[in-house]
Amino acid sequence: MFNFKDKKSISNMIESRGDNCCIPQPKGKVECPTCDKKAKGVLGKTVEHLLTDDAQSKLDCFDGFYYCKTSTCKTVYFRDEMVLTQDDMSIVVGLKEGVSPATVCYCFNWTKEKIQKELEETGTTVVLEDIKAKMQNPGCSCEILNPSGGCCLGDTGQAIKEIKKEIGL
Repeated sequence: MFNFKDKKSISNMIESRGDNCCIPQPKGKVECPTCDKKAKGVLGKTVEHLLTDDAQSKLDCFDGFYYCKTSTCKTVYFRDEMVLTQDDMSIVVGLKEGVSPATVCYCFNWTKEKIQKELEETGTTVVLEDIKAKMQNPGCSCEILNPSGGCCLGDTGQAIKEIKKEIGL
């Protein structure tokens, strides 16, 4: 769902640049307008690749967005007063609370559910080793497949810890 508090100011800002060049990837972290937690900048190609066709059609530029990874926050991406949520995404954002499947590795299809099943059946998981091996061959596409635009290893490691705690390992 788009939440435009001041769509005109965004359009004016882009037009005022006069060069049809969009905003570069944001540096540093800023507070999410929904949850007030720090969010990091994401590449425009990440946003463009993961939005629905309808959401894409409403944007002139995909650059300048931040990614909110707070699990309890409904916001996925934001820029100025514009907020994009799960409804605007062509994929399920696995780190958001209550979603299924809860994907942690978009390149090689590892979900929290798959990791939990492996942990329950064997007491261990090969997820990190599998991802690291596949990063070499065939390679990963984190910049366009992962909503954060970055490598999933940190989030996957955190998911393993959380799942182990939940199931008592």
